[in-house]
Amino acid sequence: MHKVVINISENYRLDRVTQCLEQVFEQLGGLESIVKPGMKVAIKPNLLMAKKPEEAATTHPAVIQAVTALVQKSGGIVSIVESPGGAYHTNHLKKVYAITGMEAVANETGAELNYDLRVEKIENPEAKIVKSLKILKPLADADLIINIAKLKTHGIMVYTGAVKNMFGSIPGIEKADFHLRLNDYDRFADSLIDIYLAAKPQLNIIDGITAMEGDGPSAGIPKYLGAILASQDAFACDYAALQLIGLDYKSVPVLKMAEERGLFQSDQVEFVGADLETIKPDEFDVPALKHIRPLERYKILGFLKSKVRPRPEILQTKCVACGKCMEVCPPKAITRGEDKKLSINYNKCISCLCCHEFCPEKAVKIRKNIIRKIFEYRRVDKSKGTS
Repeated sequence: MHKVVINISENYRLDRVTQCLEQVFEQLGGLESIVKPGMKVAIKPNLLMAKKPEEAATTHPAVIQAVTALVQKSGGIVSIVESPGGAYHTNHLKKVYAITGMEAVANETGAELNYDLRVEKIENPEAKIVKSLKILKPLADADLIINIAKLKTHGIMVYTGAVKNMFGSIPGIEKADFHLRLNDYDRFADSLIDIYLAAKPQLNIIDGITAMEGDGPSAGIPKYLGAILASQDAFACDYAALQLIGLDYKSVPVLKMAEERGLFQSDQVEFVGADLETIKPDEFDVPALKHIRPLERYKILGFLKSKVRPRPEILQTKCVACGKCMEVCPPKAITRGEDKKLSINYNKCISCLCCHEFCPEKAVKIRKNIIRKIFEYRRVDKSKGTS
């Protein structure tokens, strides 16, 4: 049985978040049972891109600071380690650390911000697809990894939380190679599971005080939930988060594939602490990117699979031609014309939606065709007159 502790923090005031986490750790058996004096502890936040904390695209610095201080109190030596989207180099890390609030956390706590750009190749015997991989060396060298995710919706994985957060173990634009080679949502989900199994975080925390709904993981809308969730098992932690937002775990590729692999069973998860039913929001807008299983039953419709996938579309009225989408596009399907405008070659596009995910101007929207709209799943605000 995997225990998930759910606790309430009404806001991001440091004293309140610290109190909330102290109670969480106590219910998990005490942080001192995990962190031993002198341990090198790597804290792995979600620092998707250089976004301010209030935009809810990254793990809030108050959560990172509270965990850091409590780990230090137990004798751990803390470093904050992440590989944001895009190029993995010192200047980019400095920008992301500054804007997301991690620089301030380091200044307050004395924790080390990682600038070690080395990687280490490791074997992954538990893997289904990713049998060996390169991960950030500071994660490979750590005695303990604490995985601190952000509760968000996601364009292709429906939801992103604890398991997917470990995709940030992969350095920089090497992440693009996974999108390019594993251009199938189930196979990509399996690769995310493999990466999580390789990194092996010993503690998983989800910042759900303010989550992101709508067009996550970067262009969505902040949504107050007031919850922090924690478990030593990331699958169980994600399951609890999905229960909180009212989303069927079978519609989330990562948990669906984890269940098929015997890594997750919903009846083996125990919730402790706050009652999910009492804090569950009335609504939570989830992107409509469900798999096309109904179509795949019929071979005659197999050719529709590529047609059903959502496509990114550049909104020229919002685009500032910064080129970030060009940088992160795995198949290099985005080019700049003589008029300086960016365009997408849909013959090359693999619908990974990285351009949507990393656009700092929210200038890439997800376009769906009528076939997908028939099969998609979306919870919609009933007050708007839809169902």
